Amino acid sequence: MNESVLIGRSERFLDQIKRKIISIDDIQETEEFFKLYNYLKSNMNTLQDMRENMEMKGYTAPYRSINKYGRTPSAEVKAEDMYDISRHSQYFRMNAAAKKNILDRVKSAMSSHRIAIGHLEEFVTIECESCHKKYRGHEISEFSQKQCECGETNLKLHINHDGVYRLEIIPFLPLSGDYMVKLSQLSPLSRKAFRSMVRILKQEKRGIVKTVTLVIKVMEDGRWVRKRVIIDADDEGNYEKEIRKQYGSNARIELMQFHRKKPSIINDKHVQTALSLGYVKHAETQILQFLPELLEKSLHDKSKVDIYHDSLNVALKKANKLDTGEDPETLQKMFLNRELEEKGLLNSEGVPPESFRKDLNKKEKIEKCLFQEIPRIYILWDLLHYYLTTSYDRRNKYSGPFPYLRPGLDSNQIKAFQDFHVEAVKIIQEYLDEKIEYIPRMAEVLSSKFSVEKKMKGLHLQMGPAMGAAILSTKGGLSVENSARVFSVDREDVAKEEENLSTLQPVSNKAKRFMEMMKK
Repeated sequence: MNESVLIGRSERFLDQIKRKIISIDDIQETEEFFKLYNYLKSNMNTLQDMRENMEMKGYTAPYRSINKYGRTPSAEVKAEDMYDISRHSQYFRMNAAAKKNILDRVKSAMSSHRIAIGHLEEFVTIECESCHKKYRGHEISEFSQKQCECGETNLKLHINHDGVYRLEIIPFLPLSGDYMVKLSQLSPLSRKAFRSMVRILKQEKRGIVKTVTLVIKVMEDGRWVRKRVIIDADDEGNYEKEIRKQYGSNARIELMQFHRKKPSIINDKHVQTALSLGYVKHAETQILQFLPELLEKSLHDKSKVDIYHDSLNVALKKANKLDTGEDPETLQKMFLNRELEEKGLLNSEGVPPESFRKDLNKKEKIEKCLFQEIPRIYILWDLLHYYLTTSYDRRNKYSGPFPYLRPGLDSNQIKAFQDFHVEAVKIIQEYLDEKIEYIPRMAEVLSSKFSVEKKMKGLHLQMGPAMGAAILSTKGGLSVENSARVFSVDREDVAKEEENLSTLQPVSNKAKRFMEMMKK
């Protein structure tokens, strides 16, 4: 396929996705669920084919053609030849930029579709009304034309209440790869929250040695020859022994270079961007709905604050219209004081009253807290929920609602799970229908979960939502009833898992030997 044809076809397909309005209003209906799910899966297959085609054509390194055709000649050339060379070089640069941009959009769109599909798969359990077989998670993708493996098409949808999903972010994901457009549409406070969210998801594991490059001297045909050898650090600790085993007893190591890998919590930049955009925009939409009511209750006189911000907008417009050579901020301040004086918001000394200034400062603090803390609370709560209620094997094999998520975290990555802002949690509980609780020492709760997973390895014990709720209750300071409520499980199951947790703490040497025998 011609390159311009491939780029044009890809752009038209992405623009078609952009024009499609995604709605989750009736997503609980079986027909609506499969309509959206199959639409996203179909898009995903098309995007996958596009990406493979682009990578085969060298779109991952498009600027190599410039090195070949756009190199400045060393010998003297005529002026008209220089013009032709410059024109061709410009053409190759534009072509390379077009390839880079379209591949970037396709990768972004694929990451967004993975996230959306993962949240939908967490949202429901599908039951065949004929054989009563249930499908959940990645198993839902096995359906062909909404048909069970027994051949029946009568399927019933059940909401998975103990799943980890936030369907509200799907309409805000850059499904067409237009993440830069969506980022520009965020408010200044939300853009700041977006950057902090990306930093959380980029939290890196401490650098661990993955490979070692060795420069060695080997005796070949009566003379010393230098060779460069790469060894996997995970498999070999005694590098000198390994080198002599491969190249003989005369081999000598001259230089060792260690290569370290520092994977992030979510190890893909497009997934980091898409998740951050979805969570931030969803939180922004919710905040704008209840913010007027919250300010009405929190401020001494909200009406004066509204008048102030209207006057500020008027002053800004007037200052932008005038071009007198003065500092725009000086003009804006002059017009603002004039507007406030006309509306009676200045005292006899020409300054706002103290109560009015306190209201302005309080409004600024409230907005800063909400727009920065609520998105962070949402994503950290969902990540914590997912880690606590799933097993290591499941996180390692299936992407779920968080593609490219690390199945396990080290102590440095766990630092990203800082405790929630207490006042922000109270506002969420009061104004939003969210089962989110303040958890002191959240990082310790997560560390405890990973420790339990290591102890349970080989014991064939089930790691599910009830176990996660039990860990949250014992390490997070929540009652059994509260932990069961937030994870949508029965209190009795949580109490039973707490008993199982106590058995995983052997106190005697005999008990420790028994646990080791059980693992074998």
